[in-house]
Amino acid sequence: MKKSFVTHIIVMIAAVILGSFLASTLMTQQAEISNGGAASSTAPLGGFNKFASDIQWMLLINYAGGLDVVENESSDEVCKRLDAILSNDPNLEIAYNVGGMMISNSNPVKAAEIFMRGANNPNLKNSWQIPFSAGFILDRYVTDQQDPQRLKKAEDMFRLAASRDQSLPHITSALVRTRAKRILEKGKWNGAPVVNLEHAQLCALYDEWKKNGGNEVGGSESLAITDIKPRILKAAQDAKNTDPGNKDILGTVDKVTKAVLEDEHLCGNCLAPFAAGDKYCSQCGLVVTVYAVCPNPKCNAVMKGKYCSQCGNGDKSK
Repeated sequence: MKKSFVTHIIVMIAAVILGSFLASTLMTQQAEISNGGAASSTAPLGGFNKFASDIQWMLLINYAGGLDVVENESSDEVCKRLDAILSNDPNLEIAYNVGGMMISNSNPVKAAEIFMRGANNPNLKNSWQIPFSAGFILDRYVTDQQDPQRLKKAEDMFRLAASRDQSLPHITSALVRTRAKRILEKGKWNGAPVVNLEHAQLCALYDEWKKNGGNEVGGSESLAITDIKPRILKAAQDAKNTDPGNKDILGTVDKVTKAVLEDEHLCGNCLAPFAAGDKYCSQCGLVVTVYAVCPNPKCNAVMKGKYCSQCGNGDKSK
């Protein structure tokens, strides 16, 4: 055996040993640099985890493309492949958004788990879609039997999504609806019975308003719901319409409207706003309390300022 051949064998063995050591070192450094790196695969891929996940993702898309529907065995296979992909690259956003939806019908619990994993990844903290999808699946697809805490988790996910983008009204609507479902489950709000979902939604919106200190600017634990007053008015109208004679609903409506809408002029029957000078509600025809009209009984024009623009009557002492 030639000496040079033996030398080559020794060099190759040394290269393999050094390569394995280098791969291990790179994995440790990756975990230190990237928060998501700690969850990466421990396989010695020499720092090529992201490349490996890209290949695995393309293979998954190719596999899924050959399926009529993802269910049963194919669902298990997709779950297995998604776990491998996200193990190699926890920051692959498309794997959460598309991969999670692939199994949302066949395995909603696993889908919610994948989306929540992405939502809690600090490297994906700018994405509102991931936590919103997690909340949506927990709310609509996961059952109470599968996860008794699903509504609480869904509310947390919707709140996280809203905190990342407060300009999207559908996120706020989903959050309020889920919060209302939790209130309805308990059956009481501030010690008073909650009758139905519309009643619970009014309670949920009022809670958000109180967290803001009665403002439309979000506090540290609340959201900046810029249209919260119109939402509360609509919720109060909807709740009252479901059962106009229910004392529990009427009590909540009265409490909320006095606290939130004290500056509004609302019909006492249907809660429709009425304008200055109106004598009857334009929605239900009920007599309303006239305001902002000229004190001169012969005039009764709508006051537009300090003095009446029709007869000049007003407080001339000021």
